Amino acid sequence: MKVIQTSDSQYQDQITALYIEAFSTGLSKQHIDLPGLQAYLDLIVEKGYALLAIEDGLVIGTILCSPLSIDKLLPEDISKNYSIDKCVYVAEMVVSELKRGKGIGSQLLNEFFKTVDKSLYTDAFIRVWDENIPAISLYKKVGFEPVAAIKQTKTKADGSGTFVMQKIYLHKKLD
Repeated sequence: MKVIQTSDSQYQDQITALYIEAFSTGLSKQHIDLPGLQAYLDLIVEKGYALLAIEDGLVIGTILCSPLSIDKLLPEDISKNYSIDKCVYVAEMVVSELKRGKGIGSQLLNEFFKTVDKSLYTDAFIRVWDENIPAISLYKKVGFEPVAAIKQTKTKADGSGTFVMQKIYLHKKLD
């Protein structure tokens, strides 16, 4: 496996498929609006970049990074207590279900910390569902600490209604 950094749209279809796999199945199963997802992913890559874990030519994991200012749900606690223009946002971190538990997330985060432009950013943020215990454990292990939370309404996968997810924002000062 290798990790590459890119702003190229060459891998967009694989990133989209990975995102859909992660969020339209399992415990966090929800409806994915494909045009909305494409616009969201385009914005992240336009304003930031992607780190990709690639194995045998396939994207098996990704971190999508951008300035924190793109997060439309940012809690006031964060916007008041941090210089948002100096904060990078790990907007998405996804590892293929078949590859989870093999250290790919750790490798992606380590590469993120090595490659993030510390002349632009002093702080990093990531947001995670409070029931995603493996992800929270990983983020804490690499130094992220919880600082705020929001409730986010999602549409059920079958479109029959909505449900609410509690999301935690975690922060790490960049060295």
